[in-house]
Amino acid sequence: MFRRFALLLIAPLIAGAVTQPAPTISGVYNAGSFRSPGMSAAGIAQGSIFTLFGSNLGPATCNQAFGFPVPTNVCGVSLTVTVNGTSVSPPILGVFYADQINAILPSLTPTGDNGTITVAYNNQTSATFPIQVVTSAFGEFTPAEAVGQASVTDVNYNLNTIIHTLHPGDIGILWGTGLGPISGSDAVSPPFGNVGSPTVYVGNTAVTPSSGLLYAGRSGSWPGLDQINFTVPPGVQGCYVPIAVQAGGVVGNIGTIAVAPAGQNTCSDSVLGQTLINKLAAGGNVNFGYIRLESRVAGFSNAIEAGKANDGDVAWATFSGFTPQTAYNAEYGVSSGYCVTSEYNAPADMSIAQLDAGVGLTLQGPLVSPGPLAPSSPGSGFYYIFLGSSGKYIYSVEPYTMIGTGGANVGAFSAHDTTSLPGVELSGINVNQAIPRTSDLTVQWAGGNPALQNGQVTIGAYSYSSDFTQGAELRCTAPLAAGKFVIPAWVLSTMPVTGMAQSGSLTYPLGELWIGQYNNPTPFTVPGLDGGIMTDIFFLGRLLTFD
Repeated sequence: MFRRFALLLIAPLIAGAVTQPAPTISGVYNAGSFRSPGMSAAGIAQGSIFTLFGSNLGPATCNQAFGFPVPTNVCGVSLTVTVNGTSVSPPILGVFYADQINAILPSLTPTGDNGTITVAYNNQTSATFPIQVVTSAFGEFTPAEAVGQASVTDVNYNLNTIIHTLHPGDIGILWGTGLGPISGSDAVSPPFGNVGSPTVYVGNTAVTPSSGLLYAGRSGSWPGLDQINFTVPPGVQGCYVPIAVQAGGVVGNIGTIAVAPAGQNTCSDSVLGQTLINKLAAGGNVNFGYIRLESRVAGFSNAIEAGKANDGDVAWATFSGFTPQTAYNAEYGVSSGYCVTSEYNAPADMSIAQLDAGVGLTLQGPLVSPGPLAPSSPGSGFYYIFLGSSGKYIYSVEPYTMIGTGGANVGAFSAHDTTSLPGVELSGINVNQAIPRTSDLTVQWAGGNPALQNGQVTIGAYSYSSDFTQGAELRCTAPLAAGKFVIPAWVLSTMPVTGMAQSGSLTYPLGELWIGQYNNPTPFTVPGLDGGIMTDIFFLGRLLTFD
């Protein structure tokens, strides 16, 4: 699903009415977080910008100049939201390619779990579609579609990235939508003033009005658009520091910001390495390849699955191009001491992956005919294969080679990795243990190798509902020597309640917590890339539930 948010570019109508099928709605989401129904902060807040997806929603080309008041009919398209017998007409910010509408839910819309929305176009009205209306549910905008780098600027409105960092004590401005309703019309320039009582989490610090939260309300120019001015707390540092907002008692999507010590404009813990970060900072472009092998072993409770069983090995590769203006796309993991979650996405690598490296990559090693790593779409720079379904697994202390024959952007290459021995394991976590999502979780471990991952460990988790309509993955990085790490409750709250699955006589939870260490990366050279690394990680974990 291609999510196009064009708040500032809403342009002229070219179109005449044509005969077409009735509009059909497929989804309604907060325009910042895109949280799925059932996930935390998934409701549409009064006064917020929302995005509606579907088909036949309007003309193929809809260009109309933006102005105040924001119209409720654009290119012949209008919306109606009905909650508890009251109907409202949302102001429309744009209609895009007949499959997406961006609009503002009026602040006076009643709250309720059983609301409906319809689209009217060309004398036809869609079937009703459910919408949950809440007082507040904040979604932060991100340049990369609800994940990765958050849309945070400094006070001069320069975008925060790994080459334009914030520093402890600096003021940052987080942009999003969903703080709550305002008095008056949502179709005109909004009033200045705080809205609601949000808490901003920066790293592991809760920022409130008494500790650096300076303003949380509408932006000065655009209806529905919220800005949160906050002070970066002391002790925060890293290329990928989490930032999230709790509004109305729920936490929305978690993005990241880049924070460096005073006097430094770049951060230093990205897998890109300092040389390539410096090249970006100096105005150059950087093309980067990242290859990762993962082996995950989970403990089961069923007698026939006693001990541990392989839970699904995968191989990934991303080939990404960054410019100084798009450095926000260089999103790899999470900095040490912090956690992030991402709905349905593995937050270990959320880079843009747009460089074509060929029709497929081949992984060679002690496994049988794994098949090619196929791109996610033709010309994409994202390659993936699941190895566990047919008994093909990644083994420790074995050589592996990734072969690429080359594509439009990346030449032929051969990258090598000798996998590391998994040596760190969870302690004090039991199979089928219930993990409350409302309390901090202290994760403890034993073993490990201080020579791996710069003396860090990676903690991961996933949780899915039984019907897979809700799902999220979690990643944390922590110092190995500490022997334990606390995952904050506000992070766990963004995971969905874990469902159960059945395989033959085995019933097992669709949740897991694991720990591992990345192997020291092996660099490789490729025509078309400024650099590349190949690494691996062995996770050892336990199946459990997040309740």
